[in-house]
Amino acid sequence: MSKRFDEIIERRGTNSMKWDMTMQRFGGENLLPMWVADMDFRAPQEVLDALHATVEHGIFGYPAHSKTVDQAVQSWLKRRYNWEVDQNTFIYTSGIVPTISYIIQAFTEPGDEVIIQTPVYYPFYDVVKKNNRELIKNPLEFDGDHYDFDLQHLESVITEKTKMLVLCHPHNPVGRVWKRDELEQLAAICQKHDLLVVSDEIHADLLFKGQKHIPFASISEDASNRTFTCLAPSKTFNLAGIQTSYVVVENESLRLRLQNHLANSFANSVNSFAEVATEAAYNYGEPWLEELMEYVQDNFEFVKEYVSSHMPKLRVMDSEGTYLLWLECSNLPLSAAERKKWLVEEAKVALNHGPIFGEEGKAFERINLACPREILKQGLIQLKEAYDQRGF
Repeated sequence: MSKRFDEIIERRGTNSMKWDMTMQRFGGENLLPMWVADMDFRAPQEVLDALHATVEHGIFGYPAHSKTVDQAVQSWLKRRYNWEVDQNTFIYTSGIVPTISYIIQAFTEPGDEVIIQTPVYYPFYDVVKKNNRELIKNPLEFDGDHYDFDLQHLESVITEKTKMLVLCHPHNPVGRVWKRDELEQLAAICQKHDLLVVSDEIHADLLFKGQKHIPFASISEDASNRTFTCLAPSKTFNLAGIQTSYVVVENESLRLRLQNHLANSFANSVNSFAEVATEAAYNYGEPWLEELMEYVQDNFEFVKEYVSSHMPKLRVMDSEGTYLLWLECSNLPLSAAERKKWLVEEAKVALNHGPIFGEEGKAFERINLACPREILKQGLIQLKEAYDQRGF
């Protein structure tokens, strides 16, 4: 494993949501934060150098978009996913959740139905409901060990009012990296019912060994014509605070309509630091990313073995990607609310509570693996002590 990721960097007192807002969010003191999905690792040095050069220049006037950013993005998509897309299809935004919100606003009307597949990244609920659209749930099929699309149920919930499906690909929090045949079946249903697809692919670069990300829009010509592919270097290179993302829209009519909506919302400006960081990350960050995912996968295996050996009533669900671990807790003699209280008050760890991802997550907790091994180990020790004290 790369030693660079073993370094423990003090984040308290840096206005870190993860480290400075934990008490406010969880209501407990001295909690070890293992929740929100950012990393406790420095971004690649090449990104830091590029940002330093921007700061050293010292002038932060209104920027123009740089075509070299388009070139970096285009090259990344080709290298990582074998996906060839024209540079003109990129629209740059400040984040994927705002982007999904703008797409919902631009292409649906109040009262229209938008489908999400649960348990899923919790902002998906709000981004539909707060835009006054009807939220339709198509829960993933779960056999106790493995998650799949429930395509039969999906067809049963589609009505004349259904306009859009929001896809989480790879899936947060369950860690599925959807395979070509699964995506093809989903694409066929979306074509049959003429659904627009918003594919959140922010975790696309965070894959375990042997896994391959296939952009939903690359499945077929029809898929490319109905899909908004939301991507970002932010999750990959720990740049969330810089607020950089982009959406690939290959259908020209849809692209122009979204661009007009962003312009009318005054949400189409360029951020200097976002552009600099994106270009540097995609041009020079690949070796760092390969080391990162080796470290994250080792962390995953470490937690899986530790839990199996020391806390057998808990179970680590198998994962294919992301740096988020889905911990099954159904064998604990606690309700979801009791479990949350136990984790905060006795284990002193702050995890993402499963029910926030939907009722299908009520037996689960989500753990962030993107931290130095020593921090991860400390969290597990605290969890084990609380587990043993209860006599589970």
